[in-house]
Amino acid sequence: MKKTELESCPKWLLDASTEKEDVEMINDILVWKSGTWYNGIWKYGIWKSGIWKSGIWKYGIWEGGIWEEGIWKDGVWKDGIWKDGIWKDGIWKFGTWEGGIWKGGIWEGGKIISVVISSVHP
Repeated sequence: MKKTELESCPKWLLDASTEKEDVEMINDILVWKSGTWYNGIWKYGIWKSGIWKSGIWKYGIWEGGIWEEGIWKDGVWKDGIWKDGIWKDGIWKFGTWEGGIWKGGIWEGGKIISVVISSVHP
């Protein structure tokens, strides 16, 4: 269902710029099933499929889809295609990394096309 039809939809999701989203709440967990995320701050939940154009991912589980650019702060990436952006922390389990900046986290597996590894010194 669309986010505007979702009972007790989180404000951060309502504030985000999205299109043709299909979302639901399962046991108080937001599940993004499909659609396009243009911009905003993702705070938590499960991303099943869709296109992420830009924005900030604070925490959650990414199960599949295409990440075009943005900032990933933390969470678990299970599968999908990462095109560009900044990965700050979290666990990468599998998927295709096409480009972007890796600042930290745990890499468990997948395919790397191109990567820039950056370290921050205090």
